[in-house]
Amino acid sequence: MLVKDLMSSYITSVRAEDPTEAVIARMRSENVGLIPVCDVQNHLLGVITDRDILMRDGFGKTAQAIMTPDPVTTSPKEDIHAAALKFSAHGVRRLPVVENEKLVGILSLKDLAKKRIFIAEIGHIIYEISNR
Repeated sequence: MLVKDLMSSYITSVRAEDPTEAVIARMRSENVGLIPVCDVQNHLLGVITDRDILMRDGFGKTAQAIMTPDPVTTSPKEDIHAAALKFSAHGVRRLPVVENEKLVGILSLKDLAKKRIFIAEIGHIIYEISNR
């Protein structure tokens, strides 16, 4: 099974120059904990999590000022087991999916949880993330 078989292809993103308040509003309206930061050609510049906003005292800043640049990514053609290893190796809960340098989706632990065959891997990933 490939990443493209499980990823969410509906993606909302923000621009680097967007104010943090707009980022928060978008995250709230979309009910997401991570939002990609992209340029006008949809190239991934970074990601912002709800934790980034709090830990980087994001209020009154731009998305670029609080984003995590160069996030760990996966490809839609990557084997899902290889992608699952990236979750635990890097301690992340979501992976942006990039093809031809453009954002095409997001793969989350929730996406993996939809398939029973990944239950053991999810347990390992959660263990690794919790013990960082």
